[in-house]
Amino acid sequence: MELRHLKTFLAAAETLSISAASRQLRVTQPALSRQIQDLEAEIGQPLFVRHPKGLRLTAAGEELRARGAKIVVALDETLRAVRGDEKSGPPLLRVGYYATMDTWAKILAPAMDKLARRVPGLSYAVTDRSCGELLGDLREGRIDVALLGPGEYPRLSGIAISVASSFPAAVLAPINHRLAKKRQLALEELRDEEIVTLTEDSAPGRDRAFVDACRAAGFVPKLLPIGRNIPEAITAGIQRQALGIAGNFAMTAPHPGVVFIKLKPPGVRLELHVAHAETVPHAQPLAELIAAEACRVIERL
Repeated sequence: MELRHLKTFLAAAETLSISAASRQLRVTQPALSRQIQDLEAEIGQPLFVRHPKGLRLTAAGEELRARGAKIVVALDETLRAVRGDEKSGPPLLRVGYYATMDTWAKILAPAMDKLARRVPGLSYAVTDRSCGELLGDLREGRIDVALLGPGEYPRLSGIAISVASSFPAAVLAPINHRLAKKRQLALEELRDEEIVTLTEDSAPGRDRAFVDACRAAGFVPKLLPIGRNIPEAITAGIQRQALGIAGNFAMTAPHPGVVFIKLKPPGVRLELHVAHAETVPHAQPLAELIAAEACRVIERL
């Protein structure tokens, strides 16, 4: 059994989806399927039951997941000890996320829980900050892993930043706004509307995809960058009777005073990003789990 086969299996076992695991590992779906088939051939029995909605672990798959995760963790710890970068005391990861409870409850918390079950004694220090602040924290080494919202992020030395998933955007409208009772909106209907958004320093490049889509539809949106975080932007939108743009994965969560309205196709797609310090133990596995959870959330919408 090769280590890459085991890591491929573990990714598929966590996501229970060939497509999600292939995105997480950045390999093609056929290549990932072949590695799993090779592993099943070596073991001599199936590890998954395939069905139209994804995968289900067999008894052998459950056993390999439990034992395989411990093998990978032990190997990582051994390599750190040999390199001399093993830290004293129980492992701690410092994690930041951009401030919405939706990203915490649906993506970050499940990913953290899964890694904690793999790594004995692992603990977390968690903070919610703006994306701009999280970038500064990553650059200065104050956090190890970050879940970042839509935006354009620069290359940082020693920090890996990648797209975790993409998702459709929705319109956020005050409940007494003239468009609030619509079930869907075309982009063209936003032509004369004010759109409250976050300031550039708190969310660099957040609105680029939305602006590009509006320009393709023949107009430039009236953006009001006055919020430093999501609650502040929502409050400003209610006060000004202005609209906002947010991810549709937040539509199931209660937001007093506002409603979510879907955009008609082709709409706009936004991206979640995940970043991790490349030399911090357990940071990359957590980043990979965050990406897998983000894909899982989007696929269920």
